Amino acid sequence: MSEDIDKKNPIPGLGHTITPHSDVSQEEMEALQAAADEMEEYLSEPPNEWSEMDDAYYAHLRERFGKSEDEIGPRTFKQFQNAFIPIQMMVIPAGRQHNGEEVVSYYHILVEDMEAGECNGSHELLTEQELESKFNIKYNN
Repeated sequence: MSEDIDKKNPIPGLGHTITPHSDVSQEEMEALQAAADEMEEYLSEPPNEWSEMDDAYYAHLRERFGKSEDEIGPRTFKQFQNAFIPIQMMVIPAGRQHNGEEVVSYYHILVEDMEAGECNGSHELLTEQELESKFNIKYNN
């Protein structure tokens, strides 16, 4: 009996199965097969905890999603030097999020005191408005 249940419901809780006579189109079947092939390829590779996001990585994503270089690519960042105190800052876009009223841009900031002479620094996640009010930096200018 357990065999019959497994054949009818290969994924418990879904209440349906994909059979040659189901309502799944050929295009959907090909997409499922492509996803399964990609997962099999991914699982067959030796496990690497970290991999570099190089040109080949981004080229694969652009091809897969049909996007251009300005849509998918490495993150860009800007560096700033304070004119009055010896502090350098790196500003990295962290993404955008809707807060219920508007879309808000977020930035990672890494700050280093150049006068301290030893390893130091701090990190903050700020909105575009906070970046401008706290440090007088307009990232997109």
